[in-house]
Amino acid sequence: MRYRIFVDLDGVLVDFEKGVLEATGKRVDEQSPSEMWAVLARTPHFYARLDWLPGGRKLWHFLRPLGPTVLTGLPLGRWAAPQKREWCRIHLGPDVQVLTCLSRHKATTAQKVLQPGEIPVLIDDRESLRASWEAIGGIFIHHTSAEESIGALRILLTRSEGSDRPGP
Repeated sequence: MRYRIFVDLDGVLVDFEKGVLEATGKRVDEQSPSEMWAVLARTPHFYARLDWLPGGRKLWHFLRPLGPTVLTGLPLGRWAAPQKREWCRIHLGPDVQVLTCLSRHKATTAQKVLQPGEIPVLIDDRESLRASWEAIGGIFIHHTSAEESIGALRILLTRSEGSDRPGP
C-alpha cells in the first residue's frame, strides 16, 4: 500500500486569513466574497507574499520526506496560480509538484496524477471536501493544526508499515 500525499496551501501551510486582513483591512468573514476577491486580485503578489501559518513549517518538515504534492484551490481568474506557484518555489523548493484547480475539483485533479496502486491522502482545512475525496478512495485528514495532522499521518503510516509485515 503506497500513499500519495496531497497538501492544501491556504489554511494549512499559508496564513491566508492574515494576508486578507493586511490587504483589505477586514477579516474574511467581515466582507463579501466578491468584495474580497476583487481587492486580492488587484493586490500585487498577494499569494506570493503570504506568511507561513503557525505550525505550517513544522508540518512541511514532517511531510517533505514523503514527497508531497501541493494541491491548492484557486479563485476565478488567472492571477492566483502563478503567485501560488511562486510561493511554493520560494518556500518549499523548485522540485515540489504544485497542482492548482478550483477547490471543488481537487479529487478529480488528484486522480489525473495518481499512479496505479497509490492511495491519495489529502490534508485540507475544508471539511466540505471530505466526501468527494473519499469517493475516489482517498483518505481525508481535516487540518486543524500541525500537531493534529502530523498525528493522523503518523497513525496512517504506522498502520501502513504494519500491513506489509507477514502475519503471525
